[in-house]
Amino acid sequence: MDRVTAGLGGGAVEEAGGDPATSVGVPIAPVIPPDPVDPPQRSLADLLLDGSDSGVLACDERGVVRVVNAAATRLVPGLRVGELLAAAGPAALTADSGAGAAQVDLDLDGRFLAARRQPLPDGWTAWHIQDVTEQHTRMDSLLAERARSRFLAAASRRLGLSLHPGRTARTVAELAVVELADAAVVVRPVQTGVVEWVRCERAGPPTSGRLAVADLPAPVADALSGLEDGPRPLPVEHAEIPWTPPPPSGPLQAAVMPLPGNGVPAGALVLVRREGEAAAAEEVDAALAEEFAQRGGIALAAAALYAQQARTAAVLKRSLLQPSLPTLPGMTFGAAYRPAEQGLLIGGDFYDVHPDPGGRVMFLLGDVCGKGVDAAVSTGQLRQSVQALRRLERDPVRLLELLNATMLETMPEDADPSFATVVLGAATPTAGGGLRLELAGGGHQPPLIVRRDGVEMVEIGGMLVGAVPSARFRSRTVDLAPGEACVLYTDGVTEARGGPDGRQTFDEQRVADLLSGCHVMPAPAIAERVELHTTRWLASGHHDDIAVLVIQAPLPASPPRTGSTRRHLHSVQPTRPDPSAEETA
Repeated sequence: MDRVTAGLGGGAVEEAGGDPATSVGVPIAPVIPPDPVDPPQRSLADLLLDGSDSGVLACDERGVVRVVNAAATRLVPGLRVGELLAAAGPAALTADSGAGAAQVDLDLDGRFLAARRQPLPDGWTAWHIQDVTEQHTRMDSLLAERARSRFLAAASRRLGLSLHPGRTARTVAELAVVELADAAVVVRPVQTGVVEWVRCERAGPPTSGRLAVADLPAPVADALSGLEDGPRPLPVEHAEIPWTPPPPSGPLQAAVMPLPGNGVPAGALVLVRREGEAAAAEEVDAALAEEFAQRGGIALAAAALYAQQARTAAVLKRSLLQPSLPTLPGMTFGAAYRPAEQGLLIGGDFYDVHPDPGGRVMFLLGDVCGKGVDAAVSTGQLRQSVQALRRLERDPVRLLELLNATMLETMPEDADPSFATVVLGAATPTAGGGLRLELAGGGHQPPLIVRRDGVEMVEIGGMLVGAVPSARFRSRTVDLAPGEACVLYTDGVTEARGGPDGRQTFDEQRVADLLSGCHVMPAPAIAERVELHTTRWLASGHHDDIAVLVIQAPLPASPPRTGSTRRHLHSVQPTRPDPSAEETA
């Protein structure tokens, strides 16, 4: 075959050794050179790289940039094809070397980039670059929010540990120094025209003091009065103000904000710190400071409210506590009291002793229905009524009648029925060192008389006080010889349940047996003995109010002892009966 066919569709068919111009056959199309002004055609790989959101660049073994896509040029504007990467790109890309892939973080013009290195054949290297600025921002915001949440949670826990206003104010200042400022001051009003302040620094112990409201700067006074809602700049040139650090302290900036309370600010928070902090950080601190001020103000308001209520309760409780017993010639008194609610120190049982001119003494012991605070308030009213009525009436029975009418008249119409059991008496010294007792009963347990030869129960009777208008009361007269005593007690003693099976009551007979032979004991010891044995009898910790009152004729004087004069309470010898005293009795 003498023709060689070459090319298809516009190709050429050429005879071996022949002239193409004179060859016979299919004409050959002339070759047209490309237009020099047209741009060179880009490969498919280049187009794919430019469409990627990640930057890609490749360097040869000498570090010369050979391939750069559009994203890499946008992220790292200095990259140029044909130039050294060390001269055009970030130093972190050329500083990393070695076999295998490596991760590099870049901070370029305020943007965060993540570059991953990929080794290529013949010593070439490729870098894949991504913009992670948004991820960094979200992560920083998340970490900052977590840090703020941890701080506020820790602050709430610490602020809830104390209800003392002074300690709470110091805690607020200490927490503010930890996160918000170099020094912090909490100012809180304590009385009209005077404030207390406490200052904490990052170094040094806290300091505190008082200041007149007239000496406060206007921003602080406005924050305390509620005229300002948010942070307000505070001039730091007031050298006499306790929150200004002593020189040299450098340039400072200060702000004051109210600590919100119950309707009015519970105080003011002053933050002092050195200048030069970033504006973004200041914005974050401002938001955190406002949230912290809200929690600090709530804690201060709660502490102030609790302190006010505690003072009110202390004043009221002081008026409801059992009175101290007087020391009077011709008679001695002893008492024991244990309320059902030990923490309150008050209850529904009560006793009282009122000396009258002329040596006569009026005494009473009773039990108001109920226990706790409500019963204690009723006992306080009853005692005050007796204190007033005894100036009008000296007869015990007539006094109980007046007390019954008073309780019925003063009882509110919508109140639950309230009544009391009462033993009211009058003691008058007699010749020979004895006592004469006039005892009037209002539905109470019978008194016990501790004699030298045993214990006597005095049945008085009578109706409840404050229950019905036509209540009737009875009286008995009892004489005590020297050393003998009259023991009054409430149902908390006789109804105490215990014993072997835990259900037996400590009744009147057990109390009488307990008092047998106690005529040699002083009145306070007799009262304590009854209360102590009653408590021991209890099978559980729950019990009713317990009250004991002892009225005793003075113990006869003991004869002087020979030999050693040392005596101990547990070795006091019983005295012998005085025949003359017995005859007098």
